[in-house]
Amino acid sequence: MERETWLLWLLADSQLPTGGFVASAGLEAAMQARLIRENASETDSDSFIGFIRGSTHNQARFALPFCSRAHDETMQLIGRVQSDVKDSAAKVVDTDAVDNAVEDAVNKADEDAADSVATDVIDILQRIDDYHQTMLSSNSVAMRASTAQGGGLLSLFNRGYAHARFMDHTRGQLCVAIAKRLQRLARLGEMRAHWPVIFGFVCAAVGISIEHTQQLFMFQFVRQIFSAAIRLNLVGPLRAQALQCDMQLAASDLLEQHAHLRVAFDSPEDVFGESAVYTEPVLELYQGMHDRLYSRIFNS
Repeated sequence: MERETWLLWLLADSQLPTGGFVASAGLEAAMQARLIRENASETDSDSFIGFIRGSTHNQARFALPFCSRAHDETMQLIGRVQSDVKDSAAKVVDTDAVDNAVEDAVNKADEDAADSVATDVIDILQRIDDYHQTMLSSNSVAMRASTAQGGGLLSLFNRGYAHARFMDHTRGQLCVAIAKRLQRLARLGEMRAHWPVIFGFVCAAVGISIEHTQQLFMFQFVRQIFSAAIRLNLVGPLRAQALQCDMQLAASDLLEQHAHLRVAFDSPEDVFGESAVYTEPVLELYQGMHDRLYSRIFNS
């Protein structure tokens, strides 16, 4: 079995301790406001099917471009390490230095290249995270849920995957060092560590491809809403399984349409911010109502 397949199963596990199942993505507030009816047919505007389709579309159009950009930047920058080290080593060998001097110089070049890449990765992830924070600033509930899940995943990586044997190499240790610095920045309040950004980084760090990262990102979101619907007694567990199977086609269509998008806050071609947008403004209202609920079982 390939390592990437094994890791995908681990990250798709419902027991993944990131706090995803304490969020309902606005579903609980929408139910209490009677914006979603339990007995509504699938074609009604206030049906659960309509809610989850709109939420999934919003996730693909807003959060996915952040995740994809974080993954691409991490993969691209970390890929520089090996090439930089090889170039440095070749220059040292040409001087006909003794073996010990060559080894020391290569190790020094390795450390310098890794430190430079780590700084670049952290810088771009902070900028992506800051932009995500800006776009969520009007929705404190969604912002709280995003940072809680992102912080949980970053902690999981540092306390779990970082100690796995497959991370015991130059690239893996570089990713571990970056993750530790990111967590330190988050604790100091210098970055928020939003879920899409950290998810993209972690998947790149453990070697999951961009295609599988995007698929997993959408799957986890859909499963989270179905889990919330079951606990809210909106649908039964057996009906939820059938509906979740049907959502595969919708998620695949969304990925086909939007998988190429990358949040482009630093590009003059995206002056209107169209690389990542909210497609369901009413959904944002649902989420914002959550803190006003008299009783609730979810954090968001």
